Amino acid sequence: MRAPVHLALSLLLVAPALGCASLPWSKPAQVRFEKAPVPTDVDPWVNWPARPITSWEEFEELQGSDFEVVEEKRAGAGVTGAVEAKIALPAVGRDFHVKAKPVPPGQLDGWNSSPRKEIAAYQIQLLFLDPIDFVVPSSAMRCVRLDVWNQKFPGTQPSIPGATCVLVNLSMWLNDLTVPDVVYDEERFLEDPNYAYRLAHFNLLTYLIEARDLRRGNILVSKHDADRRVFAIDNGISFGAWFYNWANPSSYTWQRITVPALPRTTVDRLRGLQRENLDVLATVVQFAPDETDRLVRVKPEAPFDPDEGVRLDGTRVQFGLTRGEIDDVWKRIQNLVKDVDAGRIGLF
Repeated sequence: MRAPVHLALSLLLVAPALGCASLPWSKPAQVRFEKAPVPTDVDPWVNWPARPITSWEEFEELQGSDFEVVEEKRAGAGVTGAVEAKIALPAVGRDFHVKAKPVPPGQLDGWNSSPRKEIAAYQIQLLFLDPIDFVVPSSAMRCVRLDVWNQKFPGTQPSIPGATCVLVNLSMWLNDLTVPDVVYDEERFLEDPNYAYRLAHFNLLTYLIEARDLRRGNILVSKHDADRRVFAIDNGISFGAWFYNWANPSSYTWQRITVPALPRTTVDRLRGLQRENLDVLATVVQFAPDETDRLVRVKPEAPFDPDEGVRLDGTRVQFGLTRGEIDDVWKRIQNLVKDVDAGRIGLF
């Protein structure tokens, strides 16, 4: 009988916090600075091999290029079949180091590998962050011709029956990063404006997407400590994912606002959003077949079914957040603003 009692007690402790971005009984520590200037002695793009993709035109440039896997190896210890690869886009003269996750047939929205959530986690940044402050590396999906993909990965089947390609989610591999021993040092946060600025943006992003898989290895920090950027990778278990490792609290600690203060200008950008601004997340990527039945990216349209995250119409396919998931993001924004206005979260 002990387990139900412990569970009930846990629920009683958690329930009052559900409507808040931070713990409602917490009083934020006070930072010892007024604002966080950006360092001028560190290359602001030192961790990025290429500028983040932020426009439809840039996606089109990548879409129209031939795709070659130059070399590859297994990426990490996950179960998603991800590989670390170098890809070449000869038409635009660019090579990229990426993490590539093929989408197996019948698993367009897996519990532990959700391409739509990975891409939504990247694109939500456009609503409140400048590209220079992005926390999630560029993430995009392509449907790679079977003959090209099978040169390196023989036996791969089309992700969607009738198509002649395999959907592959590509995440940019960032430079000069390390897995931190300590993610959050509160005393340094209160003293160091840059440390606070970078970690606060990381926490805002992880809160908004309700990240539930930020275990060791999925949080990376820059090796350039003077500008200690913090990045969140592998965000497929997010946006209210029902299946996650609840027995490992460190993996979902950052789904709440953990830091005591946030950048005022960033909070103001969130405060200025309307619910309809979030509708861009309903379709984050859309494909339609060309004359060879290869799926090519087309400009996102309104969702075929707003209550589904993956929508198939023949071999046309959309990936995005459901109406309920977007509503939950909006509620989190509203709760954040309330907590700031109530003094539960500080500003700098």
